Amino acid sequence: MPSIRNSGERARRERSGGISIRFIPCRLPWFCVWLTLCLLSGPAFAGGSRDASPAGQGASAQSAAASGPSAGAPARLFAVTGDPNYRSPRHASIDRDSLENQSVGLAPDWWVDSSFYHVWVKSFSDFDGDGVGDFRGITAKLDYIKDEVGCDAIWLSPIFDCGGKGSSPDFNMHGYDTIDYYEVNDYFGNKEQLAELLAAAHRRGMKVIFDFVPNHTSNAHPWFLQSVGFDPEKKDWYLWNDKKLPWSPMGNANTWYRSDMRQSYYYGAFWSGMPDLNFNNREVREEMKNVARYWLDFGFDGLRIDAVRYLLEDGPGAAGTADTKGTHAFWGELRAEVVDRYAELGVPKFMVGEAWINGDRPRLESYFGSNTAPEFNMLFDFDFSGKVAMAVKNRNMALFQGGFAAREGSPRGARLAVFLSNHDNLSDRPGTAYRDPDQLRAASALSLLMPATPFVYYGNEIGQQDQKGKAGQDIRLRQPFDWASQAAQAKSPDSLLALHKDLLTLRAAHPALRRGVWTRLDLGSPSLGGLPLGAWTAETEGEKVVCVFNLAPESVTGVSDLVARALGASRLVPLYESGIGAEPANSIDAPDGRLGRYGFAVYKAF
Repeated sequence: MPSIRNSGERARRERSGGISIRFIPCRLPWFCVWLTLCLLSGPAFAGGSRDASPAGQGASAQSAAASGPSAGAPARLFAVTGDPNYRSPRHASIDRDSLENQSVGLAPDWWVDSSFYHVWVKSFSDFDGDGVGDFRGITAKLDYIKDEVGCDAIWLSPIFDCGGKGSSPDFNMHGYDTIDYYEVNDYFGNKEQLAELLAAAHRRGMKVIFDFVPNHTSNAHPWFLQSVGFDPEKKDWYLWNDKKLPWSPMGNANTWYRSDMRQSYYYGAFWSGMPDLNFNNREVREEMKNVARYWLDFGFDGLRIDAVRYLLEDGPGAAGTADTKGTHAFWGELRAEVVDRYAELGVPKFMVGEAWINGDRPRLESYFGSNTAPEFNMLFDFDFSGKVAMAVKNRNMALFQGGFAAREGSPRGARLAVFLSNHDNLSDRPGTAYRDPDQLRAASALSLLMPATPFVYYGNEIGQQDQKGKAGQDIRLRQPFDWASQAAQAKSPDSLLALHKDLLTLRAAHPALRRGVWTRLDLGSPSLGGLPLGAWTAETEGEKVVCVFNLAPESVTGVSDLVARALGASRLVPLYESGIGAEPANSIDAPDGRLGRYGFAVYKAF
């Protein structure tokens, strides 16, 4: 391909204390500074945290507006506004001349084969010693991520300039309160250092995606300050009403907040410090598409999109403020008009969505869209970690019932992403959740071997635990990486870190583990002895592998013979057996097919 030039970012997220304020005279008109000072006496100000989480213009906006307001909500809240010919002051184009720092030679659906490492930037690696992780720190640890963990892709937590800043480990600088989508958080470094991180990753064949937060901004964002001041250019970029409305996307009806300056109420689904943008406004829609173009042009390989369920409202209550038709329509636009267009230039990108939905797979998978109107390439499976815990701790077999293939009618290549924990209050870190080290290894292996794309949250590969004294707070999950523990584990071939490397290397070497058709293998039936074994096969045209997990706290024997009988296979070659380690492809069977307590094995079937 032609060369491309290279140059050098709830009732589940809790509020943090402390505020960091910074005025930027060169970016804000004088009245915005005055408005900011006025806001200090209001009910909310920049900083804090996103304190809750669980949901085209033209035709799509018209369809959103057509669904109409529900009881008590003025129709103007759902009216299509804004200039249809709006062009961002930071306009970015999708063309070859605009591309920098791009990966070369990627497969059209490269994310299906990848394993992602989720970096909380502030806490991962501090290059300059100021107590805050940074871009140069990540660059210095790329070889660790690739060669010692085994991941070939990275998801960066929010990196854009934000309202709440602080260097203390206990300050929750999460970055979901954006104040400038086109500038990076200077605590992490500058754009030149970010460009070098991307270039260094791409030289190693690694991909990097950023965390995109289009639903809301900080209430210190210049756009919001202009909207508070009824600036004609931004007065409709947020949702305003003369009284509170009972909108409750996440079960909390206190989502409208008073602005004394504007003498009106604004909508903030998560909290007062992060007002929602108005996606019935054409200018907002185009600006957010432009933000995506800008950073994909800059060299990112894709984007993780935050809070995808809550983008566009058409009425009160959960039905009108989450999972609306207008929300789905915008994601379809972003996919078609922005993300998919990069493949035409030979640099395929993708988008993975945080649709935090539990126990409702059809609702979750609706965010894949359809063959004719695709939305997300990938979605996080928020049920997965709970099912793993039930399997490992309680021998519950729900995990092995399937559900890893997208529903019929989903776009080709629709993919689920699995993880044991992340930066949110979904669960404790596995190192805290599984106090039995054998259970921890089994849970980790399940997350790395399933036919979905694995995401490893920084520190989980070494069994790092939640920060003590912070129970129930998401800051407990965002503490500095324990490099001393990593150094100790790097010396042991039996460590949890080594297990991650072994299994991710195995995954990379066997297409069936990444792309195989998943089929449950019932080894627990009375006719086969009724053993507490969870198993499945994954099969491609040229390969069939079997993964078997012993969910008992004692060893079992004869596993390979049992698998062979269940499959009708003439021969099994062990690719990995826990307690033994990775084996070459021509390995002979273990003498008795033994699996230790909470042990697991991967076989190739012939």
